[in-house]
Amino acid sequence: MSDGIESILPPAVAIILALATRRVLIPLLLGIVVGTALLANRNADGVSDVLLGTLTGAFQTIDQSVRDWDHLHVLAFTMLLGAMVGVLESAGSMARMISGWTRKVASRIGGQTLIGFTGLLIFFDDYANTLLVGGTMRTTADRYGISRAKLAYLVDSTAAPVAGLTLVSTWVATELSYLQQGLADAGLDASSQTFSVFLQSLPYRFYPLLALWFVFLVATSGRDFGPMWNEEHAALKSTKKHNLDLSAGRWSDTFAAVIPVLVCLAAILGVLVWTGTPKTIDPDMSFGQLIGDIVGSGNSYLALVAGGAAGLFVAGVLAVLLTGVSWELVVMGSAKGMWQMMPAMAVLWLAWGLSSLTGSDQLNTGGYLASVLNDGLPIELLPTSVFLLAAFIAFATGTSWGTMAILTPIAVALSIKLQQAPSATLASLSADSIAAGIIPAIGLESLHVNNAQSLATSPICLATFSSVLAGAIFGDHCSPLSDTTVLSSRACGCNHVLHVRTQMPYAMIVGIACIVFGTLPASWGISPWVSLFAAGFLLWVALRFLGKRPDGNSD
Repeated sequence: MSDGIESILPPAVAIILALATRRVLIPLLLGIVVGTALLANRNADGVSDVLLGTLTGAFQTIDQSVRDWDHLHVLAFTMLLGAMVGVLESAGSMARMISGWTRKVASRIGGQTLIGFTGLLIFFDDYANTLLVGGTMRTTADRYGISRAKLAYLVDSTAAPVAGLTLVSTWVATELSYLQQGLADAGLDASSQTFSVFLQSLPYRFYPLLALWFVFLVATSGRDFGPMWNEEHAALKSTKKHNLDLSAGRWSDTFAAVIPVLVCLAAILGVLVWTGTPKTIDPDMSFGQLIGDIVGSGNSYLALVAGGAAGLFVAGVLAVLLTGVSWELVVMGSAKGMWQMMPAMAVLWLAWGLSSLTGSDQLNTGGYLASVLNDGLPIELLPTSVFLLAAFIAFATGTSWGTMAILTPIAVALSIKLQQAPSATLASLSADSIAAGIIPAIGLESLHVNNAQSLATSPICLATFSSVLAGAIFGDHCSPLSDTTVLSSRACGCNHVLHVRTQMPYAMIVGIACIVFGTLPASWGISPWVSLFAAGFLLWVALRFLGKRPDGNSD
């Protein structure tokens, strides 16, 4: 059943208050209160019943959101991975490994490329990426005349995009949770399809992919434009040589920093294969189909927890054996890493509660929006509209996590429900054909189920789901309120306002390419790989046309 306009009040309250206060926790909590008030008002006899039902419902909603078994797995994985990052930071192995690489840099372009490449390697957490790369690459930037503004851009524009794309990061469990909620709200068997949809959505994450591409275009070409060129030109004129620590970067540091991440990834893949391998295998199934079926059927939440635990254990053991730190420092590092994840966990907890209230079995917000937008919004514009809305919310609030929490479940459910209107017509036509004997009686129930399952992997749904994360990262890159923007500025020793002013033109040109060659063509069924190639070529042309080298050389 589709509720009325009041069903959009809880997420609307959360969004409006988040924009007004530039915070996300209190707005999410108030959104939950509004939702439980609407539900309590349905069966209440008086004001006192409404108040009691509202308070009781809010408490139960928040309590049940964290008691969910899948949600507990998400919390456990995120905390374990945060603890692993804390151990790597406390032991210093990651920082020394990065510092050792700088000895092999021979040019200014090489220095920029190394900074970008290092950002790709630290893919498991955007905060860790920002702090580790920014803090360890200052000397390299100064040595080769790279401005602190350029360093902050290279760090900030690799941190969130790479964390949002990889399968082993503090983002993935959260994304899976929001996606599962959206699929469930659309009436699908989310538990068996979530990971498969997640994997198929990766090529549709146009902004993160194109942002990373543009980082390396800028780094390898040596070209800049806008305020960034001015900063680079000034930094090049005042270059000072800095001696590097030649004792940094021992093999043991590399081993202690890389092996835990590899073990984490191996454990995740191993558990996915173990839990997803069927008892009997169809001999007609291709190898690619078999792998996709195994990974998609595996217990992704159990795999993430197992991977996080394995990575943390190996990180602690190697820190003690190879870097010489004490077990006390390992424990303290683990605790510090977990504590750094608590703000994100608080957002996640309340977001689960709000998502449950807007689901199809309660307020059915997605169903109402689908009924309203079915005639008012062309479905081909849905991914682009979601991208722009997510960017606006992230820009105004400074939090990509809060944006994903509010929008992802609704956007996923909406993308499926909007497609189900023409699907219902198809089912009606099929029923008439069966009655007339034109097609065999295959069963309408099977037709509905198969069609609904296919809608989750349609380009519209995949592009819409991906547009939430892409838009959120885009908004973050342009926002002076963003946590990663603030961290990048501090870690790189760059003025915060200067970082925003120099990064924004680069983010804007990538965002435009993302819409023109990404979200719009994807809605028309054009392959995301074709879109990425076209957008990548456009960005190369734009940089060649707009940019110039700060040293005055031409190439």
